[in-house]
Order: sequence, then structure tokens, then C-alpha cells
Amino acid sequence: MDFLSSKISFVDHEDDAKINAKYSESKAKKIRIIISTTVLSTGLLILSLALLFFVWKKQHQKVGKLGRSQKEDLELPLFDLMTIVSATSNFSIENKLGEGSFRFVFKGTMEDGQEIAVKRLSKSSRQGLDEFKNEVTHIAKLQHRNLVKLLGCCIQEDEMILIYEFMPNKSLDFFIFSLTTQKPCI
Repeated sequence: MDFLSSKISFVDHEDDAKINAKYSESKAKKIRIIISTTVLSTGLLILSLALLFFVWKKQHQKVGKLGRSQKEDLELPLFDLMTIVSATSNFSIENKLGEGSFRFVFKGTMEDGQEIAVKRLSKSSRQGLDEFKNEVTHIAKLQHRNLVKLLGCCIQEDEMILIYEFMPNKSLDFFIFSLTTQKPCI
């Protein structure tokens, strides 16, 4: 009997060992699944937040970077700032034609030889991007053979610039008003 009880006891221990081994394998598998799921979920969450931040940043960028729909709203060619800087010799004083309350006007020559007048919004102006776009849209719609043609604009970095065709032979004021009395010649 002793032999039988020891054999039963041995079988019970063997079964317990198999059960414990299966239990520990099952437990290890569950832990691996939990860790994998947690790492994957955290990674996806971080990736989603990064993508959300990127989209938000694109939509709320500084003045000077227009979205596709904003470019289409302007209905005008957009010039690169470096092209305008090059054409006006870095907004040189020698190229300055005049200034108004909010703008400086410079003469420039494009790479193809076309002369342009560049109206540069003053940094002290409080005109924002929406007001500038509104002005550009209205000026673009006011094209007439007796008006200087608006060729395009430049909205980059902190610059808001209008590019017109250059009209030689002084300003319209010179032809409308006499030089001595500042009264209309007409």
C-alpha cells in the first residue's frame, strides 16, 4: 500500500507541476499580451497627438503662409519674397519711389527685365492678413486700362507686399495737379 500511495502522490505532484507550468505559461502569455497592448496603445496615442498637433499648427501658422484655399481666394499670382528682395536690391533707398501712411513704394526689375513697382506694407501698420487679402481682392477686381495693373502679391514671413506694373514718367498727381499751385490742371 505504501508503494501505491507513493505512486499516487508522485502522480499528483506531477499533475500539479504540469498544472503550475501551464498556469505560469498562461500567466506569462497574458503579461506579454498586456505589455504589448499597452506599448502599442501608448505609441498610437503619441502618434495621434503628434498628427493632431501638426494639423493644428498647419492651420494656425503665422502671417505669410497661406493655405491652398486662401491662395485661390486671392485670384492673383503669388511672388516669392526672395524674388522681390532681389528685384528691389533688398528694398534699397536708391529704389524708393515714395511712401504713404502705411506703405513704402520701391522700383524693381524682375529677372526677365520687367520693371515693377513694389508696395511694401510698413511693419508699424496694424493691418492684418484678412484686411490685406480683402484689399488685394478688391484691387484685383478693379483692373482698368487707365489704372496701373496689379501683377500679384507676396505674403511671406512678416511681409505683405503688392506688386504693380511700373509706370515711368512720375506719378499721376504730377499730371493732374500743376506744380506751382497744386490745383487741378483740368
